[in-house]
Amino acid sequence: MTNKQTEFVLSTMDDNGQAVDWWFLYKVAKKSTASDGSKPTGTEYVYFDSNSPAKSKLVLSENLISDITKGCVATTLNQIYNNLNDPDLGWFFYNDEDPITDKTNSSRGHTKGVLAFNTKTDSAFWLVHSTPKFPPQTTYSYPDTAVGNAQSFLCITLKDVATAKAIASQFYVAQQPNVYLASELPNGVQENDQSLGSLLKNQVTSDKTAYANFITFSSKAGQSFRCIAKNKYWNTEGDDDFYNDLVGPALNECLEVETWEHYKEPGSEEAGGTHEIQAMKSVNLKPMNTNPSYDWSEENDHAKIAISAESEDPKYVCVGDLNFTVAQENRSGGTVAFINNDLWQNLFDILSSEKV
Repeated sequence: MTNKQTEFVLSTMDDNGQAVDWWFLYKVAKKSTASDGSKPTGTEYVYFDSNSPAKSKLVLSENLISDITKGCVATTLNQIYNNLNDPDLGWFFYNDEDPITDKTNSSRGHTKGVLAFNTKTDSAFWLVHSTPKFPPQTTYSYPDTAVGNAQSFLCITLKDVATAKAIASQFYVAQQPNVYLASELPNGVQENDQSLGSLLKNQVTSDKTAYANFITFSSKAGQSFRCIAKNKYWNTEGDDDFYNDLVGPALNECLEVETWEHYKEPGSEEAGGTHEIQAMKSVNLKPMNTNPSYDWSEENDHAKIAISAESEDPKYVCVGDLNFTVAQENRSGGTVAFINNDLWQNLFDILSSEKV
């Protein structure tokens, strides 16, 4: 690993190592079935980004998520690992399952991701993922403990540092992330900054006021996103499920949800009975025409994905932190929602309400 002080523009990097506005990937479960009889490694993934042609399908990447210098995850995060001494670079890794201590902090948000920004070039990216104990310290790798289950990733090139700060401000009061690794205060960020400055020191609000709301922001290329989040203090009796009572109403849509559902589900309707939530039970990549194809059950899926129901318009894709379970009503977290008809169609085609 090299530590070089260079002026550079932070960006989400695509699967070929080129700057791109945003990408989505779905990591295959090691506990899946391959159509050609091969044994999955759990490091394969399907990929889609903002440059994918119209009507295109999720592509089975030639890279593995465990590759240390190739693929969209490694090349995006290596911008941080390769520039650790840059005084203009600020970043923090957050995960309720800490890869350094190997401990889980259940008092903080059920949130996992990376926020990075360069104050000199006014550039930033945000990575939202579902992988426990990731990313690691010092240099890129992918944890062996996370290959068994499927995982979801969304990475966005943010418009500017002000956008990163707005996201961090919501983090501070709502998602309340467990920041286990962070940069020093970069140039241009004050220690008393309640958002970026506090999160770099793993500090979140001590205020116990309930939060259940959303913010809107844009990518560098102008794609609109909505970050919907709630804190653990939002616990109104019978009206505090994240998907039923916040995401559905915020988007004004019924949803199909694919998450880690090893605990009791909260039911299919919000308190008002308007927005129905349907839990998906399996994933099958066959409609993507990948070679090989993979399928796996919800029991082996650690993703946090929601999409608009077929009857709804517009077509939202949501990638985030929280599971569709009663237990998550006591955890902070969120999801990032955006409209993309092609990615929605791909996810609609591979998600099923039937078990495999």
